[in-house]
Amino acid sequence: MIGELCATGGYRFAHVTSSLGVPALSDRLTKERDFIEATSRLSSFNIMSRPGTPISPIEIRLTKDRLSLISRVLSSNADAYKHTQVILDLMHKLGLRDDTVAEVKTLAMISDTALQAEDFTRAFDTNQKMIDVVSKLRSATPSEPEDPRLQEANEVCWLACFQLGRHPEFPDVEQKLTLLGHALELCPADKLNDILTPWRRLEQESLEMRKERLANRSTRPRRTAAKPVSSLQSRLSSLHATASPLINAEDAAALAGRAFSHVASNFPFRVGGRDRSESRGGQARSQSRDVRRRTDEEDVSVQASRVLQRGIGWLLGADGES
Repeated sequence: MIGELCATGGYRFAHVTSSLGVPALSDRLTKERDFIEATSRLSSFNIMSRPGTPISPIEIRLTKDRLSLISRVLSSNADAYKHTQVILDLMHKLGLRDDTVAEVKTLAMISDTALQAEDFTRAFDTNQKMIDVVSKLRSATPSEPEDPRLQEANEVCWLACFQLGRHPEFPDVEQKLTLLGHALELCPADKLNDILTPWRRLEQESLEMRKERLANRSTRPRRTAAKPVSSLQSRLSSLHATASPLINAEDAAALAGRAFSHVASNFPFRVGGRDRSESRGGQARSQSRDVRRRTDEEDVSVQASRVLQRGIGWLLGADGES
């Protein structure tokens, strides 16, 4: 009954039956409900059975190759390939939910449409999904390498990888090598040479690109090292280059020495524990002893002046006297 309604139908009934959510549906009823939903979606894609005539539900049901409906959706809608999951869900609802080979073919059609649109990124991603599906199928049937379903899936996959991997407008060399590597893994033995030729060419191109990157990296100008912090010695040396008349004078050390000698001559030095300026009562001592004391005081003053002169000369950068 559901099939008759769909054939006469109207896809409006698809929305009604899908919203009912009847529990415990049998597998047959589930497939019929999915097919009605698929019919509704196909009608929304504006597929034409002939110019100006939209495809009818009865035409959809009578179509034997239901994957051809997916192909017509992709060819009649420019952006349909960008919605991979929507297309896969449509394929499932057309009664191909458990058909792995149909899933591989659908992904191959999406990849081919993206390639024609020169959307290489989506084409590569779709191929990667297709490779994953084939890998799972091969893992599920390891003891049946001659399984016709597996061979068909392998053929569709390696052809899609080979077609994208050798495309001259596809700029990513590493991704192309990856695709050709999968094509070599899945193709029959008599096709190995056909794939090895472009694979070797791409491998050489990849090697030259790596050498060029290494050469550019080695010739790239290095960053200049930061100027080291000037040491105390260099700072002191720079003092000699300043415009100070005191530092630039050749006899700066001598001038400073004379100044300190004049100051030191007025300092009260002690000799033998006695003060230089004695009280009036001490003036009565003998003249010879007074002469010796003045001589000793002058010697001490001269020595102190020389020590101070060397000190200030060292600070100003003058050579020490011998």
